[in-house]
Formats: sequence, C-alpha cells, structure tokens
Amino acid sequence: MKWTLAVLGVAVVPMVALGLIVLDIQRAGLSRAEKELEAAVVDEAAGSVIAALDQAADVGGRVRNVFADETMDVDARLRAIGDVVGRTPAASGVSFFDGERRFVDAVVPKGRAIDDALRAPPDREGFRVLALPEGPRARHESRLEGAVGGFVVVGISREILDARLREISRLRFGAPDRVALVDESLALVAGDRAPKAIFAVAPRSFGAELLFTTELEEDGIAKVATIRSMPAQRWALVVERPTDEAFGALATARRALLYSALGVAALAAIASLFVVRRVLAPIGALMDLVKRYARRDFSARSDVSSGDELEALGASLERMADDLASSETEIEKRIVVESNLRRYMPEEAAEAAASAEASLDLGGAKKRVTVIFADVVAFTGFAERTSPERSVAFLNELFTILSEIVFRHDGMVDKFLGDCVMAVFRPRDPSGRDDVARALAAAEDMHAFVASNLPRWRQAYDFTVELGIGVASGEVLMGNLGSSTRMEYTVIGDAVNVAARLEALARPRQTLTTRDVVDACPGVAFTSLGEHELRGRAKPVEVFEVAP
Repeated sequence: MKWTLAVLGVAVVPMVALGLIVLDIQRAGLSRAEKELEAAVVDEAAGSVIAALDQAADVGGRVRNVFADETMDVDARLRAIGDVVGRTPAASGVSFFDGERRFVDAVVPKGRAIDDALRAPPDREGFRVLALPEGPRARHESRLEGAVGGFVVVGISREILDARLREISRLRFGAPDRVALVDESLALVAGDRAPKAIFAVAPRSFGAELLFTTELEEDGIAKVATIRSMPAQRWALVVERPTDEAFGALATARRALLYSALGVAALAAIASLFVVRRVLAPIGALMDLVKRYARRDFSARSDVSSGDELEALGASLERMADDLASSETEIEKRIVVESNLRRYMPEEAAEAAASAEASLDLGGAKKRVTVIFADVVAFTGFAERTSPERSVAFLNELFTILSEIVFRHDGMVDKFLGDCVMAVFRPRDPSGRDDVARALAAAEDMHAFVASNLPRWRQAYDFTVELGIGVASGEVLMGNLGSSTRMEYTVIGDAVNVAARLEALARPRQTLTTRDVVDACPGVAFTSLGEHELRGRAKPVEVFEVAP
C-alpha cells in the first residue's frame, strides 16, 4: 500500500498540479477569446439591426416622396406606397397622421391587419419603442413636409428583428436565445428573453458608445455577458450565455485531465504491483535470510537474483554468515582448548594460553590474595596399604569436588601437591578484602563435603577421610614462572609459605589462620591457639582456629 501511494504521489500529483496550471492558463485564454467573440457578435447583430432600421427609415423617405409628387392622384399614391411596403420585409406597414397627430389611414402588406403599433399617435421624429399589451414594438416616425403636412409612421417588423437575432445566435452560439435587443427602459425590442442582470454591473449609457463584457451570476447560473449600446436609437444589444457553454472546451479539458489522472492512477497501481514483486519480494527474502542467520543457521543461502544492489546485499549477507560461522568455530575450538587447559593449570593461565592475543611472557605482578592449602590427613598410611589405582581414584573424586567448591567461591585452583590442593582467592574489588571471607567459606564447605561423604568412603576405601586446612592472606607475586620452554602460572610469597605451614599444623577437621585473616573477617568466630614457630619465619606467629 505504501509503495502504491508513493507511486501515485510521484506520478499523479505533479500531473494534476501541472494540469490545474494549464487549465488556469487555458481558462484565461478562453475567457479572453470568449469576450472577443461576444464583442464581435454584438457588432454583427448591431449591423443587422441597423440594416433593418435603415430599410424602415428608407421606406419612410420614399413614402414622403410619393406624397410630395403632385403628378400622381390619391389612388396611384396608395398603390405606390403599397408596392414599397410589400418589397420591404423589415416594414410591418405604414400609417399616416394629420397635423394634429390623428390617425388617418394605414397601408400594410397583403393579409396583415393594422396593429396598434401603427395606430398609436406619433411623438417625435426618429425611432421609438411602444409599450403595447402584446409587447414592445419599434417604429420610425417622420414629419410630412409641404401643403399636406402630418406624420408618416413605419412599423418595424418584430418578426424580422427576432429572426435576424435568432439566426445570429444560433449560428454563433448554437442556441437561438443568446442575443437580445432592449431599449433604455430595458423593454425587449427583439429577441426571446430580456437580459437584466448585466445592467446591474454595467454602466447605463444608452446615449453614448459603450462596449462592456463581464462575468456574472443570475439565478445561480454563472454567465458571460456583453453589452453594446446603439446611441442613435438609445437601444442596446446584449449577448448572454452560461459559462459552462462558453467554456465548454475547458470542461472537456477538465474531463480529459480527470480521465488522464485515473489512467495514470491505474498505471501507477499496476506499477506498484510490479515494484512489490521486483523490489519488496527480494527484500522479504533477505529479511527471512537474516532471521535464519539470527537463529544461527549460517548455512542458509540467498535466493535473490535481481541483478541489482539487492542481489549484492544478499551476497554480502552470505559472506557475513560465513565469517560468523568461522568465528563461532574458532570460539568453540578455543573453549574446548581452554576447558582442556583448565584441567592442567589455573583458569587465568588457561585463558591466556587459549587466547592468541594474551601474553605468555615470563614475569608477574604483586597482588594481595588469600591462599588455602587443604591436605588429606593420614593419607600416606592409606596410600601404603592400598593400590595406586585406588589411591588415584580416591584423590580424583576428592579433588573434583574440592575444585568445584573453589570455583563456586570464585577462587582459582593453583595446583595439586600429592594429596593437597592449593587455591588462591583474589578480591573482586582491588580495594576490598572479600577474598578472605570467600576463602574461609570455601574451607568450611570443604570440611562439610568431606564429613557428608565420610561413611561412604569408609565403606569403599576403609579410610577415615579428614582435612587439615591452612589459610593465609598477604601480598604475593602472581604470574608466569619458569623458563621460556616450560613455565607455570602460580603464586609465590610469604602468604603461600604461611598457609602451607598452617596446613601442616592443622589437626583433622581444623582450619588454621593468622591475625591478618582474623582482622579482615570480624564477623567470623576465631579461637587463638597462641604463638607458634613456623618454618621460614624469624618470629613466632599467633595462630587462630576458625570456629566450626
């Protein structure tokens, strides 16, 4: 859906925006052309109306000439006047009035009755529109000169004027009622409908030249209208037509734009489906591949063959998976090696030996640690009376558990010395002394383990197993000691010697320690055993027993 909207946005929005701009420009051009067309039409209609009026005025002149010809009798004059009226379609008839403006007689085409437009008394010379019950009627009034005197009135045929305006309207606009002729009272002289809305916005100038075009709204219908005055008659010609009709080409263009937008939208939808298949499908396959790699299935391969950056990305993911698989293999090998090395050396030494980055150079550093020596009491007698295989089996079982106890208390098994195990505890915080408490807790667990297994060992080995443990704390030298061809990761120092001497002094089930340990663990109960001479020490050392 997002891709479809994106394609639609890229394809349709610019086209619609451009189309609206073009439509706006087109409307401005059409508006200008329409106004010019209406101006030309009103000029054409004015010419046609004026031609009809000129014919009517010419009839009046010829009638006056007939009256002025004294060589003709009355009947001849009437026949001549009838002939003039019959040959002039624009004239609906001729009427005569005496000097007092009283109706005398009228001559009309054959078959036509004398209407009220011919009987109404004259008012002035020139063209005039009469408001009659049957509707406005135009006529031309002129004075008879000479001895006869009076007035000649020529009726202007409404049918002829209507026909001419309808013909022009139909020819130019395709409808008969778009052109109308009105007088200064806005009475309809010719045409099908009297326009009035334009006079609310146009100047009222019937006695002067005026050509005015505008857009307006009448009865909720938008229109384009043009007015042209006829100053000589004080009339005006008006063209009005709906905007939808005037700008029909614009409406067609709008429909074309709409259809184009719909077409482009359909194409965009089809294109988006192609994009989904061409782009999103490979992306989905790559996401599935990454999920398999996250499950450590590094043997999975990419099946994207799009020939573009997505295929290259799949190849890169495959190489990444191969690298990860190699790294995991190396890590597994290192773990195996490190695990095997831990069987023979302390944990830190095993890690250093298994790591290609760690240094195996000879040397060490001073560290404050706590050292434990735990020895099996009277093991020598047991070893003398049993086979070596049983002795080794027993020690392996014992050292396995003692090592786990050391590890559980975050200590390091330094070495096994016959039936004795040496362990080292370092403080987790370089400024703390938690190593002492952990070492004492480990010693307590060792005694508890041996006590719980004592009945079984008595039965299996006929041997009362008991431990003597020595605990000492102090500064030692820790590091790789030996030669470049054979070295050992261990600790040496006074604390090591003291712990070994205390272990030698300890009786079965007894843990011995020194003042440094007592001061570091105020919460543990100790019993002073007095001062003892320890080999390697110049002065006696006060020895304490950890309360069971």
